[in-house]
Amino acid sequence: MSVSIPTAGPLGAQRAPAINASASEAPKDTLISQRSLPLTVLIAVVIGTGAGLFALGLASIGTLDWEAIVVLGLLAALAERLNVSLYGDARLSLAFVPIFAALILFGLPGLVIVGPLSTISSAFQKKRPIYKIAFNAGTLILSGAVTIPIFRTLSPSIGADAWPAVLAPAALAAAINFLVNSLLVAGAVALSTKSGLARVWSEHFGWLGPHYVLLGILGLTIATAYAIMGVWGIAVFLAPVLMTLLSFKQYVDKTTGNVLELRRTNKDLEQAHIETTQAMEQLGRAYEGTLRSLASALDARDTETGGHSARVAALTMAVAEEMGMVRDSDEWRTLERGALLHDVGKIAVPDHILRKPAALDPDEWDIMRKHPLAGFEILRSVEFLRDAADIVLAHHENFDGSGYPAGLAGESIPLGARIFAVGDAFDAMTQDRPYRKGRPTEEALAEILRCSGSQFDPQAVSAFLSVYRKKFVREDSSLPNLSESVKEAILEAAGMESN
Repeated sequence: MSVSIPTAGPLGAQRAPAINASASEAPKDTLISQRSLPLTVLIAVVIGTGAGLFALGLASIGTLDWEAIVVLGLLAALAERLNVSLYGDARLSLAFVPIFAALILFGLPGLVIVGPLSTISSAFQKKRPIYKIAFNAGTLILSGAVTIPIFRTLSPSIGADAWPAVLAPAALAAAINFLVNSLLVAGAVALSTKSGLARVWSEHFGWLGPHYVLLGILGLTIATAYAIMGVWGIAVFLAPVLMTLLSFKQYVDKTTGNVLELRRTNKDLEQAHIETTQAMEQLGRAYEGTLRSLASALDARDTETGGHSARVAALTMAVAEEMGMVRDSDEWRTLERGALLHDVGKIAVPDHILRKPAALDPDEWDIMRKHPLAGFEILRSVEFLRDAADIVLAHHENFDGSGYPAGLAGESIPLGARIFAVGDAFDAMTQDRPYRKGRPTEEALAEILRCSGSQFDPQAVSAFLSVYRKKFVREDSSLPNLSESVKEAILEAAGMESN
């Protein structure tokens, strides 16, 4: 059995099955103004043309199977209510199936009755401005107006005897319907967001083409079932699809809720991480400020010149970087803290010894030599300074084992202490003391060279001289106030060539 295609009016348009939200949400209220004239014109043309075709469809209504029209209209409204969110602006709706079936069976009159029911159902589901509802209806009608002549020309009838030849016209009609509908919506989105039409269409709509074709074939199947079985044919074929969609919607809605909750939780965790990181940075700066203040207080109590600890720490870190230590690593921070607090143990040394403006006697030296151990005991009780305590303990050890307090030698001395010893000695020699004047730079450098391998680690000496040459003297100048022999010795030890 076959049913001839009605000749009354062009077919209307269908809403995009998976771009419901995109069509209705693309134009924003604020865009209907003089500042968005192209978008206003597009919306007005679509609404006006759609209204004209809608009136033509109503005027073309003749004898219709109202029972089938009502069933298809209710199915379209129900399918729209069961649309499935796809985690973005797009939503999957099967409303296209009964609308396409109505177009095949009843032409434009079928569209103007069945189609608006899905649009109204969607409008009730999510409150939208009237112009958006009208724009959706206009795109639905316009895309169908292109569809009807194609399908009517290629397949004048449907029914069991028309298969499978009718499949190709239905697929082509559905594809063109999709193309017109999606281009109109993409045009509105592109104008509202000031984006390229091709990019918007490709990103939001391009992937929907195959879905449209398959849904169009499903609509053809529903129309064929009606031609063979009447209204019950529609229910028999479409009811399982709607039940499947309901199950899928329930699953996706639940999954979407979980995903959104995870996103919120993740956002909260990200914010907490940012706040924690900022707090740690502030705490680190507070630690550093406290350590520098403590170092300055220790310098003020000692006979050292002001800023000794800070100068030695800066020089030590420059030498450490020259030797390959990674900046801001745990090893780096440990050395910097140890360099700043190397003399913290002098808290335990009496003032009359610490500030004595003359050489110390043997008994006084015995007391003075205990300050590395006293500093070690102080720092190891503070968790974030525990590693730095080893550097403080060993900062007076000599490379040949002649130092104190443990007489360590070579690589048994912590690397940080070996690096520190060179900068500490240089600063101590070149700065004034109450009981002596500071040595000239040439003498201090010569002394460091002379003690390389005995008091100092040769590698640390070489790195120190390289730093002195590259960072503490202008790159375009020679070493100042030094004899040629000392210059040569420094450059040779630093692994450099003389200018």
